[in-house]
Amino acid sequence: MAVLERYKLAEYAHDLGVLVSRSKLGGNPLITGLTYDSRQVTPGSLFVCKGSAFKPAYLQQAIAKGAVAYIAEGAPLSDLPHIIVHDVREAMPLLAQRYYNHPEQDISIIGITGTKGKSTTLYFLREMLNLWQKDAGQPDIAFISTINTYDGVECFESHLTTPEAMELYRHLHQARSSDIRYLVMEVSSQGLKYNRLDGVKLDVAAFLNIAEDHISAIEHHDFADYFTAKLRIFEHSKRAVINRDLPELNTVAAAAVKQDNQLLYYSCRDDLADVVAANVQSKGLGYSFDVKLPEGTFPFEIGMLGLFNIENALAAISIAYLLGCPLEFMQAGALTARTAGRMEVFATADRKIVTLVDYAHNKLSFEKLFETTRHDFPGYKQVAIFGCPGSKGISRRQDLGLVAGRQADYIYLTEEDPRYESVEDISREVGRYIESVNGKYEIIADRKEAIRAAFNAARDKTLLLILGKGDESSQMRGDDYVPIQSDVSIARELVADYDARH
Repeated sequence: MAVLERYKLAEYAHDLGVLVSRSKLGGNPLITGLTYDSRQVTPGSLFVCKGSAFKPAYLQQAIAKGAVAYIAEGAPLSDLPHIIVHDVREAMPLLAQRYYNHPEQDISIIGITGTKGKSTTLYFLREMLNLWQKDAGQPDIAFISTINTYDGVECFESHLTTPEAMELYRHLHQARSSDIRYLVMEVSSQGLKYNRLDGVKLDVAAFLNIAEDHISAIEHHDFADYFTAKLRIFEHSKRAVINRDLPELNTVAAAAVKQDNQLLYYSCRDDLADVVAANVQSKGLGYSFDVKLPEGTFPFEIGMLGLFNIENALAAISIAYLLGCPLEFMQAGALTARTAGRMEVFATADRKIVTLVDYAHNKLSFEKLFETTRHDFPGYKQVAIFGCPGSKGISRRQDLGLVAGRQADYIYLTEEDPRYESVEDISREVGRYIESVNGKYEIIADRKEAIRAAFNAARDKTLLLILGKGDESSQMRGDDYVPIQSDVSIARELVADYDARH
């Protein structure tokens, strides 16, 4: 791990510039730690007082553990050396840049945003770039996704799509220290709205799609606010990959051009795009297709179900093309890429019951999923098992209820990160929308029991769509992430038990 140069409090105050409303530097202490979590304070730390749930007791805990200074909004909270700022969220990236010695300057960063497909696009791209880097004798790339995170030092299951600025800069530092050349990250609307990417320059930004999501009192108050936040990705880039099939293409392209981005378009339908898919054919549990690039047309295959995954592969191919990745690695990476819990199929030996596990969790992903399963599993009864999160994404309750109510033959409503809400209350709210379109459902709060009940009730030619959690191994209950058996593991177990009995 590279040794970080340490700086004194006055140098952090200088970086914050006009954000500072007042300060008390005291003895100008040397800063040897940086955190907003009082549990992670070490002697010499600069403690950041942030968040609507912040309590003065957290600062006292930080001081007791050795914090030598703090950052806060409003009025001073202690006589300890401090810097009072107008906006703590704007301050955090500046603090992190100083503390981690500007790692963003030494690594190529790629950002992917969209309402659906971010994780799958990232995994396609990761496989392509890893093959390229391996051939060049370089380490695997770093990545930050909704599913998991790897930076050369840490590898763990993610809980935020885009981490807070101080975590993001830590990952960049650790990737740089591991001699990693590329970091690919999913960029969420929340990450953009709340300044988590401030100071980061993206080598390439990709805009996949946009549909209403994350509308709630604690996220985005309406679609316009959500869309505006997504478009901020172009403030961080000079090269942009855009889906030419977007209904909102003109607005997205105009936002990119306004920030002087060089544009590259991809499409499954429009020959005017720079990267185009054609001649799509089903091939096993995937598809073959041709891709037109500026240098010519070349054959590609992917090993994932879902016609929408061709769009995700095209986005990854487009990014890789801009980065200069050779064609052979793009082709090989597209074929071998897999995402645990994304369109994973576990079928009984007699094919009477097929389970499909996927992370689909919003209106657009539900619509695309049902479109492709009707195409890929003709004649199968479709049974959906899903839930909706507590406290956030409130609009999903209506959206998912209506889409599933119209498309699924039967629905089991269950737990999905309820936080402080009752699973039964959330499910009853979703159920009202299912009923409004004459859908049929039942509520089983325990997720494993809901999946088991759906499997045991399945008869000849039934497709079980287990949606929302994929390969995640935790549920958020209250403020805690509680360990659970993943949907992938449950599906695999049920199929194995069935085959053993038959």
